[in-house]
Amino acid sequence: MITPIFRGTCHKGKIMPVNTIEWVNHLCLLEGKDCEFIARKKTKEKSNKQNKYFRAVVVDLIAKHCGYLNEKAYGVLQLKFFKFTDDNGMEYIKSTKLTEWNTVDWENKMSEIRQWASEFLNLYIPKPREVNMYE
Repeated sequence: MITPIFRGTCHKGKIMPVNTIEWVNHLCLLEGKDCEFIARKKTKEKSNKQNKYFRAVVVDLIAKHCGYLNEKAYGVLQLKFFKFTDDNGMEYIKSTKLTEWNTVDWENKMSEIRQWASEFLNLYIPKPREVNMYE
């Protein structure tokens, strides 16, 4: 079963969902069952600007430096930085989709890639605020 995520606010100890009808309909499906509720502060999703920075700056500079096409450089970065192993020993590539990352985790990953490029490729990759590509 796919578990939906409901957004909303907390007000005086009560949950105020953005979409009350969907919230109530989902709770009806759980009627009489033991449930688990998780409440946490919403994190910012990775922005389109961050995605553009990754593709247009990070991937492009590494591709040009190594003599690769951008798609090959992207694939190399996926294998190097986005691969993980689950509890059963299966290896997966974590998505680079916008909705799969929050801004802090994404910037941490970009910092890791910039550090690697500096140390192993002798390549400087500017930070997002050091390039003007958003106009």
